[in-house]
Amino acid sequence: MNALLIFTMGPVQSFIAQARKTQDLYAGSYILSHLCRTAARQARDAYGAEIIYPDINNPSLPNRLVALFTVKSKEELQEIGANLEKEVRDEFIQMGLEVVQAFALPVTTALEEQLRDFLEIYWVGGEYEADRYADCYRRLESFLGAIKNTRLFTPGGEQGRKCSITGEHNALFYRGQQKAFLQQAFKVPETVGKKYLAPGEALSGIGFMKRAAARYFNCRHRDFNDDFPSTAAIALAASLPLLPTDKVARYKELFGNDFAFQFFYPENLTPKRFIADGIPLEKLAPAEALLKELYAAARERGAVLSRYYGLVIMDGDSMGEWVSGKNLATAGQLPDFQRYLTRQLGAYAREVQAILALPQRGRLVYCGGDDLLGFINLNYLPVALRELRQQFPPLERFTGGAGGRVSSTSAGVCIAHYKTPLTEVINMARRMEEKAKEIDGKDALAISVLKHSGEICQSVFKWQYKGLDPLALLSRLIINLASGEFSDTFIRNLAREFGVLTAREEEKKVKKSGEIESRATEEEMVDAEISRLLQRSCQLLDRQEADEKIKGLGKQLFTLYIEIEAGLANFLSFLDIAAFLSREVQVSNEAKD
Repeated sequence: MNALLIFTMGPVQSFIAQARKTQDLYAGSYILSHLCRTAARQARDAYGAEIIYPDINNPSLPNRLVALFTVKSKEELQEIGANLEKEVRDEFIQMGLEVVQAFALPVTTALEEQLRDFLEIYWVGGEYEADRYADCYRRLESFLGAIKNTRLFTPGGEQGRKCSITGEHNALFYRGQQKAFLQQAFKVPETVGKKYLAPGEALSGIGFMKRAAARYFNCRHRDFNDDFPSTAAIALAASLPLLPTDKVARYKELFGNDFAFQFFYPENLTPKRFIADGIPLEKLAPAEALLKELYAAARERGAVLSRYYGLVIMDGDSMGEWVSGKNLATAGQLPDFQRYLTRQLGAYAREVQAILALPQRGRLVYCGGDDLLGFINLNYLPVALRELRQQFPPLERFTGGAGGRVSSTSAGVCIAHYKTPLTEVINMARRMEEKAKEIDGKDALAISVLKHSGEICQSVFKWQYKGLDPLALLSRLIINLASGEFSDTFIRNLAREFGVLTAREEEKKVKKSGEIESRATEEEMVDAEISRLLQRSCQLLDRQEADEKIKGLGKQLFTLYIEIEAGLANFLSFLDIAAFLSREVQVSNEAKD
C-alpha cells in the first residue's frame, strides 16, 4: 500500500536561539539540519522512500520531513516511523558522547540523561490513495498538530547551577573557581581550550555539545564551519579591508592565538580583559599604540569601524496554505506541487547562501527553504535584503495564479551593538518578523535598532509600494547623509515639529469625526515641511544639482509618508533608522554617483 509519513523534530527555536556566541547559534542550526538529513537518508536508503520535502541536497534542512513509502501493512509503516525516531535519537546521543570523550571528560549519568531526554520527535503516518493524497496529507497534518498540543513532558528535577547557554539544564562542565552546585559537575582541565569553555562559564551536556560540535563534525562533514565569524567580525567586515594590510596583520599577530575581533575596539584594551583572556599585560601598551595608528588610517581613508551589525530572520508568508495545496486549482495537483515547491525552495536556499557569501556582506546561519537566518554587515544591509526578497520563488507560476494568490515573504531585522546579548538580538529579530506579518497582505519588512544607549527605534513597511521601493529610498537616504550632501537636521526637525502629532494618532483613531479633514491638513503640512527642511539641510553647492536632488528626494519621502503603515510615527522612525545607519557606514564614490 502507498503510505505517507510526516516526521518532525525539535525543539527548534529555543535550541537555535539559546546562544552566547555566533558559533553556538550556527552549531545549533547545523545539528538540527544534520538530524533531519539523517532521518531523510535513512528513509530513502533503508526503506526506499521518496522524499517529498525537503530537498536533502540543500546545505541546510528544516526540522520537518515528508516522505512516501510502499509498505505491506500499517504495522510496517509504524515500525519505519519508530526506527527513524530511534536513528535520530541515537545519532544525537552519539554526537554528545563523542564531543565529551574527545576532551577526555567524564561521561556521567546526568550527561546521558540530558542527551536522552532533550529531543522532541513527533511523526504520523497513514495510507493514501493516489487520487486522495491531499485529503490524507491534511488529515495527518491535523493529527500531528493534535499530538503536539498534547505533548508529553518528562518530570523535571534538575536542581543547581544552570547552563550558561541553555539556561535550563544543569551545568556539568565549568571553568574557574565558582564550582557548580551539582555532584556530577566537572572542572575542565586547561587542555580544554577557552574557545570551548570561557573562564567563568558553566555548560550543560547540550550546551557543551553545541560549543564543541566541530569535534564531531570536522572528521565527517567538511562543510561544518569551525570558525563562524563573531558579531564584531561581521560589524567590521567592510571596513577592515580599507585599512593598511600590514598594520592589520601586525596587530593580529601581537595577540597570537588569543586574538579576537573585539580587540579592534579600544574599550576592550584593558588590564582586566587581558588578565581574563590570559594575555600578557606587557602587550597592552604596544596594542594601544598600534590601534591608534589603525584608527588614524581609518580617518584618512574614510573607513568607519562600526560596532553594529544586522541580524535578519525571514519566513515565507502563509506557507502552510501553500504546502497543503489550498491555493491550487484542484487537490489532485498537490503531490506534483509539493515536489515543485521542494525544488524551488532548494534553489532559493542556494541563492541565499550565495547572496550572503559575497565578500564582506555577512554570513548565513541557515536557510531551510522558505525560512532563513543570517548576519549582514550594515554597509550591505539594504541591498542584501532586496536581493533576498527578489529571489524568493514565485510559486504562483505553478498554480497559474489560481485564486489570485501570489507567494511572498516577510522579514524581521535587528540592528544591534556587538556587545548586546545574542539571545536578545535573535528574539528582537523574531518579534520584528512577527510585526511584519501583522501587516495586511504581509510581504513586509520590519527593522529594529537596539542602540547601545538603550534607545530602541522600529519601523515596519512593505517591500514595495506603488511607485516606491522603500529599501532603495533607504539606501539613497543613507548615501545622501553619509556623504554630507544633506545633514540629518531635516530628520531631527521633522521629528521635533511633528512629534506632537504622533502622540495624537491614537486619539484620532477614536475620534473618527473630522479625521479626513485633519489627515488632509497633516499631509499638506508634512509635504511642505519636507521640502522646506530638505532645502535648509542641503549642503550641495551646485544649485541645479541641489534643486534636482531636493525635488526627487522630497517626492519619494512624501510618497513613503502617504503609503507607509502605522502613520506618521512609523515614517519618522524610518528616517531615524536612515540617520543612524548613515553614521555607521562608509560611502564609496561609486555609491555617491
